[in-house]
Amino acid sequence: MFERLGRIGMKIAQFMQGRNGIDKLSILLFVLGLIVNTVNSFILSLKPSLVLGGIAYALFGLALFRVLSKNRLKRMRENVNFLNLVKAFGLQGAGRRFKGWFDRLSLRVKFAGTHRFRRCPHCGETLRLSKKRGRRVFPCPKCGEEVKVWILF
Repeated sequence: MFERLGRIGMKIAQFMQGRNGIDKLSILLFVLGLIVNTVNSFILSLKPSLVLGGIAYALFGLALFRVLSKNRLKRMRENVNFLNLVKAFGLQGAGRRFKGWFDRLSLRVKFAGTHRFRRCPHCGETLRLSKKRGRRVFPCPKCGEEVKVWILF
């Protein structure tokens, strides 16, 4: 079975040789297509739904075209122009910031039953505290300032 999967992987690798592959612009187009398609699933009216569906499939098609394109130089120029535009607007770390936000949110969900989360008033760091009720005073691990919290439940 694993041998067969290896052969399939080799065939895909051979097919992708000389093609552009995945870059930041194609990832953005695919994600925008997913977002538009998700919004479209909540629309009940037929005409707007058809328009948004068409836009979503156009974004998916454009992303797929970019990935499978053999004109690598042109796709590379498009990607560099896109990255320069992103840099000009100051959005170059947006993906990492979103991932960090999502990671912190998943930790909050994971520890919701045993811990409470508060912000340090001095440095803004999010602190994870045990669920022990009452007033507590402790030093912030980041800035060292004394933090006073009151945990009700």
